[in-house]
Amino acid sequence: MAQTIYHIKFIIIFQVILLITTSPLQAQTTTINKSAKPKTITISGREVLWAIAHPFIAHKVLLISREAIQITDSIEKSGLLKDRHGGNLDAFKHCLWMALLAQNIKIKKAKRIGIIHEKVNYKSFKKGNNQQDSTASLMDSKNNAVGILLGKNHKHLSKNELISLVILYVKQGKLFKIKKDRYGNYLDANGNLIKQSGKHCWNKKKHITNTGI
Repeated sequence: MAQTIYHIKFIIIFQVILLITTSPLQAQTTTINKSAKPKTITISGREVLWAIAHPFIAHKVLLISREAIQITDSIEKSGLLKDRHGGNLDAFKHCLWMALLAQNIKIKKAKRIGIIHEKVNYKSFKKGNNQQDSTASLMDSKNNAVGILLGKNHKHLSKNELISLVILYVKQGKLFKIKKDRYGNYLDANGNLIKQSGKHCWNKKKHITNTGI
């Protein structure tokens, strides 16, 4: 019996590591040099250790994470919400992700997953593997926090009901996005256009504002 449990645990850990390496919630890979091939985001030691320590939960987390992305893709295709790069759809994705996690695992672990994800994004940025910045990271963290509260306070809601609630939160301005003009250009706190220097910089002086349609 003990050997069977150990064998199952080993298989799940192996599956989790495979899933993490292809996780759609990883920061999108971009390069400053347009002609260069995109760099591959590698799995972090922090994620591996967490998965090994919590194999059964990690497997559930990754399945939920993929589901959150699939739902986000469907919402985007429907045209109900737009802009998955710091906009309403991005806010929806993070809030729904954490709300689903909070419904299905312990709140403390859901919070921990969000923190690990943002730390991994920062390390990936430092290596030049993505264009994440301090404002985007803060925005994600704020939307994650709202999502955790929603999942915690509405464990009885069905998946469709939760999706509708998160969409309502976006429309009511209860979530957060990065301030842009009508053309998609980033603006600072005073509404001035932020010039894109092309420099790989963590603090680009972008501004967080409330969502809304």
